Order: sequence, then C-alpha cells, then structure tokens
Amino acid sequence: MLDGIELKSAVFIDKNFPSHFHQSWSLAYVEYGSENIAFNNSEFLVSKNALQLIPPYSIHKNWGNKNNAWAYKALYISDDVIKNVAKKINADYSYLASFPYFISYRNSEFDINEASIFKIIENLFLDTLNDVHQPYFKKYANESFDDILNYLSLNYNESITLETLQKKFKVNKFKLQKSFKKNIGLTPLEYLTTIRIENSKKLFYGDVPLVEIALESGFYDQSHFTHSFKKYVGVTPGNYKKNSKILQDW
Repeated sequence: MLDGIELKSAVFIDKNFPSHFHQSWSLAYVEYGSENIAFNNSEFLVSKNALQLIPPYSIHKNWGNKNNAWAYKALYISDDVIKNVAKKINADYSYLASFPYFISYRNSEFDINEASIFKIIENLFLDTLNDVHQPYFKKYANESFDDILNYLSLNYNESITLETLQKKFKVNKFKLQKSFKKNIGLTPLEYLTTIRIENSKKLFYGDVPLVEIALESGFYDQSHFTHSFKKYVGVTPGNYKKNSKILQDW
C-alpha cells in the first residue's frame, strides 16, 4: 500500500518558506527545535515531537525562530493511503480533505513503517474529528476560480503570464491578481510556480538532467528553476534529489 512513498529529511536555521501547497498529502514530524506554521485563519508554533498532516492544496507557510535550528522528516503520501484510512474509520474522504491541517504530538519516536504510518494518520483524523471545540477552519471553496486553477495545473509547462490569463479568461489582470490572492491565498503566478515545483519533483527519480527538468516543468532555464526551488523548498534541486528517496518494498 505504501510503495512509492517519498521521504524527505531536512535541517534549517533562520529559514522562511513563502506560502505554498503540496499536490499530495504531507506528513511531517519535528525531530528537534521548533518552527512556526500559518494557514489562512490561524498560525502557531510547533515543536519537538509534533506531527503535522496537511491535505493537498492546503496553502500554508513556515518559518523558523531566530538563530534556532529545527529538523524534520516529511512523507508525501498518496490519496489511496488516505482513502484506505478514511474507510477504516468510517469517515468521508472529501470531508477530511477539506480541513487545512491535522496536528498532534507524539510521545515516542517516529517509526517509518507501514503499521506505524497508518496508525499515526488514523489517530490524527480521530483526534480532530472528536475534538469539536478546536477552531478548525475549512479550506476556502474555490469554485469561482476552478477554470483558472485547472488551466494552470494542465498547462504549467507553458509560458503563462497575467496577460495570458487576462486574454484567455476575459478578466482584468489587476482585478484577477487581487481577487485570486484574496480567495486562494496566492497570486496566480505564485500558484503556477508552486505547481511547477511540485511537478518537477516527479522527474527527480530518473536520469533526467536538471536543465531538462527545469524546461519540462515550465521554468525558462536551470538558474530560474534553482532559484525558485530553493526559495520554496529550502534546498537546491540537486541537494533535494540527493537527500530524498522513494520508499519501496514495505
């Protein structure tokens, strides 16, 4: 069930990540130190032993505390795994995916094995669903922007500007920029950059040169790709590839 899951380990000091999202479910565990994390309606400090499960397309940003390092492990998990857990606890997948985050603390070490991961996700869901007093806010419904979001997701490897969107969707580019940012949490081009970075990661596990990954992901050259990738992910594409791995044969 967990074949193909992606594992990432990282240590950061004084690092700020801009608002972004992931295209898959992400499960992160803080090994030491602390970081700040913010969603649309809330922000808080998470410290050692914190577990964070974030659904796809949930926009958030992270930043550290001055002169303090924090380390974490992150797993990027497929919908099939989450749907399996949702079925086990008799919960609706779409309802779970509407939450911006699930967070709790763990008293024992983070064991990366199938039974442990399933149990962690199950407990995160149950803790949230049973805690009716927690101020969880649902992710914003984006129906009015669906056409633009779908266009960006399908055409991320093409040259797209605000002028492109203005012409295609017959909307003033300045009004679009303002309303998109207000309702989605990112500007159209920030959203596009995140889509490009997320899709570039899928090409890291073959023998594709970085310059080709950059071009296939919609960046105009490798330098642009490296700069954007490091801004959003915290490391260069080369270091990310070296320090990430796909877990198989559970």
